[in-house]
Amino acid sequence: MIEWFNGLYIKVQVVIISSITSIFVFLIGWFFKIFYERNSLRYKLRKEYEFEQKKKLKEEIAKHKMPLLNITEEFNHRLWNFNENIDKNWHQINKQEWEERTKYYTRSFVYRFLVFLHWVLKTEKDTVSIDSIVADKNDILYLKYIKTFKDIFSEPKLLSELNYSNGNNQNHFFKNDLIGYSKWVIEGNRVIDFDEFSDKTENEFDKLEKVINYFSNIQNDNNDKNLNVLRSFHLLIISFLNKYGHTYQKTDNTKIKQLADIYKGKIKIKKGFESFIEKSKLESELKGILRKIK
Repeated sequence: MIEWFNGLYIKVQVVIISSITSIFVFLIGWFFKIFYERNSLRYKLRKEYEFEQKKKLKEEIAKHKMPLLNITEEFNHRLWNFNENIDKNWHQINKQEWEERTKYYTRSFVYRFLVFLHWVLKTEKDTVSIDSIVADKNDILYLKYIKTFKDIFSEPKLLSELNYSNGNNQNHFFKNDLIGYSKWVIEGNRVIDFDEFSDKTENEFDKLEKVINYFSNIQNDNNDKNLNVLRSFHLLIISFLNKYGHTYQKTDNTKIKQLADIYKGKIKIKKGFESFIEKSKLESELKGILRKIK
């Protein structure tokens, strides 16, 4: 009898343990299923979000990339030319000459500057709502250049080596003003050509005076503040074109060395420019050029 009860007891134990084990396995499986499904969905949504953001950013950059590269190339050519002919004072112009359209050089200088600004600001505006944190490194770098292009003309600290103070606004632009100036090259949704710009601004010297004077008042003096900014800017756009431009828009090492030899003794804001580039997170891209002008 005792043996029968012992056998029954053992069988009951086996059934109970088996049931408990089954329930435990079921609960563990259920828990892991929910955990997996939740995390799998979260992972899927995150990946979809990252993909959409990357796609949007690439599409917006692509819309404006070629026009920006083209005007940057034109600006590059103009700055090479300016280096060779600054002593001829082609760039110096007064109100009467502007309104009579007797000097092409400064008017085209201003036009290229404003078109360049337009595409920079347009790129910035159209990408600002996109989450660039998840962007590809190449696209993030592109946006760094975009921000730096705007900042270089509105950063007073860049000129601190020439005793330029933050309270002085003669040799830099306020960022919000740049937006207004860039609208002078826009009609509707298109960038107007140079002839249209000349017609539109023929009697508007006073409204564009700050921009006109920025170029027109440059003196052939290595301590000239605007000239120092333009020379630094020249190095920056060469770096940009070499990174993102077509083959014909790139500057080979021989020409870069040639330009660096010209600027080496002429740029007087080297420390300010180097600091500015570090702040812009572009030191890796410009370290070779910066080394050449020291």
